[in-house]
Amino acid sequence: MTEPRDPPALDETCFPDMLLTLRVMRLAMLWRTRLDRALRPHGMTLAIMRPLTYLTMLPDGATQSSLAAAMDVDCSALVRVLDLLEKQGLLARQPDTHDRRVKRLLLTPAGQARCDMFHQIAAGLEREDCQDIPPAQVKMVRELLAGLLARRSHHDA
Repeated sequence: MTEPRDPPALDETCFPDMLLTLRVMRLAMLWRTRLDRALRPHGMTLAIMRPLTYLTMLPDGATQSSLAAAMDVDCSALVRVLDLLEKQGLLARQPDTHDRRVKRLLLTPAGQARCDMFHQIAAGLEREDCQDIPPAQVKMVRELLAGLLARRSHHDA
């Protein structure tokens, strides 16, 4: 793995009408990279933790298709990761009681423990990143992002 390095200065004046887009993209990449680095010593990656985390936020017994929709990924792209998670004992697939073709996804106790550890690590990084920002501003950014996400989800539906 490469060592963290200082990114070069970027001239954002080239795109004054899309500064929010550029900054969200850059922040997302930096945040993901930092989180992935913090997870690796614990045997976790963001690619593995993302579906588990989404499963904790969905109703119990979510289907593979509902998980894929929540994550905004193709169902077929999710199969391999779910197979790996099942093999690791982190989730179980159970047949639906009404339609045997449908499999319900359930976190196992080991999967829930992994999610709990992920939560501790990610929340710690978030606290660290926001420690010098007034709480009211952090709250405002959270609400702004929630509004943008809700608007985007509504338009994409």
